[in-house]
Amino acid sequence: MIAYEDIQLFQETTEDLETFAKEVVDFRSEGPLDSVALAKLDEHFKVSHIYHSAGIEGNRLTLQETMLVITEGLDISGKPLKDSLEVKLLAKAFDYLKSLAEPEQTIREADIRSLHALLIGNDPELSPGEYRKVGVIISGSEHRPPEPLEVPSRMEGLIAWLNENAQKHPLIVSTVGHHELTAIHPFKDGNGRVSRLLMNLILVKHGFPICNIRREDRPDYYDALAFADVGLYDPLVKIVRARCGDLFSEFVRIRTETRRMEEWAARWGVKEAEVLRRREAREMELWQSRVRQVLLEFQKAAEVLNDKLDHLDIDFYDYKTDLTFDKYQRLLEEGAVEHSNAFSVSFREKTSGRFERFMFRYFRNWNKFSKRFRVIPLELNYFDQNAMTYTRLCDLPWASCIRPRELYFTQDGEVILRYFNIDSRQESERKGGTIAEAVQWFFDDVLRNVFHLK
Repeated sequence: MIAYEDIQLFQETTEDLETFAKEVVDFRSEGPLDSVALAKLDEHFKVSHIYHSAGIEGNRLTLQETMLVITEGLDISGKPLKDSLEVKLLAKAFDYLKSLAEPEQTIREADIRSLHALLIGNDPELSPGEYRKVGVIISGSEHRPPEPLEVPSRMEGLIAWLNENAQKHPLIVSTVGHHELTAIHPFKDGNGRVSRLLMNLILVKHGFPICNIRREDRPDYYDALAFADVGLYDPLVKIVRARCGDLFSEFVRIRTETRRMEEWAARWGVKEAEVLRRREAREMELWQSRVRQVLLEFQKAAEVLNDKLDHLDIDFYDYKTDLTFDKYQRLLEEGAVEHSNAFSVSFREKTSGRFERFMFRYFRNWNKFSKRFRVIPLELNYFDQNAMTYTRLCDLPWASCIRPRELYFTQDGEVILRYFNIDSRQESERKGGTIAEAVQWFFDDVLRNVFHLK
């Protein structure tokens, strides 16, 4: 075979091949196409390849008929059964080609024999997968294929050449390999189809689109093969480059359309996010105003009681927690954030010095409220002076004497009080009440059951 370095191409062809190779590499570096789009393209290219490759050899099925035979397994009435069978067998060989297209896998004679056996089928007259043992003449061509005894060594040389030049430009290697197999004409029948499968095997192994030489290219294609017979590869390389470029343009078009669609959807996504953020910001403002009412009710009750009680000091403390929009979102989604104290109420007995402090914080207990329950409760906690830390009221053995546990608002603004039900010994919810009632429950229980005021 001709040495790779001795392959002569016009400078403009060489430059075009290098540009095309760079475009393919750049395209692949951007990642794969959408899997659904890629599957559809692969199916389209498969049907197109089989339609054109079989058509070059005289198959009379239309593109639509070819697709029906491949996808539905139909035999087309009014057309020779041979044409439908030929398409089905070529489809099997094409599918097998994809299994051989691993980049690190070398090309073997056995692979080419297997491709031939698949596309020829079980016709013993055509010796599927076996090299010919008779001399042949290619109709309409001045080229004379080698004698049968030369075929094995010529095929061995072709395979060696393909693997030795595996890292060279795939379009040149695939074109020369395709021509050489055609020139050797190693099988009784199906040599053109096998040579085009071999060409595409090389292209696919290197990440290039397949080349579908079209039925209408047949005159130029045969002329280009004749030029290659005398060592002039430029015309055949140009045909392969053009047809490979056609399919590459489809890849580029699909990616461009996909990106355009993604950008279009992203713009709507941004708009939706903006609308959602504004709506949630308004919801946060409304929630804050409701929570502020809770603080004011507790503060007012603490101040009124502090003025009326002689032996007990009651102090209200507002933590003035900076609840940013981000913290508000995290409270809704995660249930907790750092520095989430809302306010505290402290009680000090003037004579004994006894001190008790209770604190409400923004916290959603996963055992009570699921993630999909988008509320931010005010949870009641008790300050343990010995441990110098706050403890949830529900975790204290003596806390059943204080009923309120959490206070929260529904999306409609309804006040919900979660409380300890003394009768059932479980927590329950009280709906339809007011903030003032929840505040009175808290102070009544602390004054009556903790400080034993009657």
